[in-house]
Amino acid sequence: SPVLMVYGLDQSKMNCDRVKFMKSKPGAAMVEMADGYAVDRAITHLNNNFMFGQKLNVCVSKQQAIMPGQSYGL
Repeated sequence: SPVLMVYGLDQSKMNCDRVKFMKSKPGAAMVEMADGYAVDRAITHLNNNFMFGQKLNVCVSKQQAIMPGQSYGL
C-alpha cells in the first residue's frame, strides 16, 4: 500500500500535498506516497524519530489510497 499512518503530528506545522488528518485520532494522519518503495523509506527514516518535539510512529495503512474528497490540500 502506498499509504502510511503517521502518529504524533502537529497539524499546524505540516505542509503536504495529499494528507488526511484523522478527526477521531488527534495527531494522526494518513499520508499517500508515490509507491511502496517511498513508504519503506519513510518508515525506515521517520519511525520513532522526533519532529517538532513529538515522537513519530509511522506504519503501513490498511487503506490502498486516499480518495480526493478525503484529503486536505495544504
